[in-house]
Amino acid sequence: MRHSSAISLIVACVMACLVVGLDRITKLLALSTLSGGVVRPFIPGFIDFRLVFNTGAAWGLFDGARGMFLLIAAAAVIAMIIYLLKIPQHATLEIIGIGLVAGGAIGNAFDRAMEGKVVDFIHTLFIDFPLFNVADSAITVGVILVLIVIFFGKKEEPKIDRPQEDAE
Repeated sequence: MRHSSAISLIVACVMACLVVGLDRITKLLALSTLSGGVVRPFIPGFIDFRLVFNTGAAWGLFDGARGMFLLIAAAAVIAMIIYLLKIPQHATLEIIGIGLVAGGAIGNAFDRAMEGKVVDFIHTLFIDFPLFNVADSAITVGVILVLIVIFFGKKEEPKIDRPQEDAE
């Protein structure tokens, strides 16, 4: 199903707001319950919760590049809004994906703007992977959804105006 630009922007904004809200709530819970090196098992042997602060990107890349990350987040959100407004029709998965990415970008940008670092707390035990948060998860899932639409979405046939034959 395809949706108009206006509906697409509204749905993406609602999705982004939900992500930002969930991200803030979970980060505040992590700050209040995981301080002092506390580790809380979530799914034993699979995932636990522990508090870390990240001033860079995944694996500590670009440590301390706060301004660059804020500019990238702002540019990405603005680009997504322009895209949703300029393209007349959008697939449902595409809209949800864009909303997830925008919400995740805003959630992490909020941390960087307010504290200079991002709160991460989800730790995978089954694979050596950097700790992450709800915003990071939303960005990852959102990008996957958009890629699914790009690579596997149904392409619309271009409409060709054909001259009508005269009925005599």
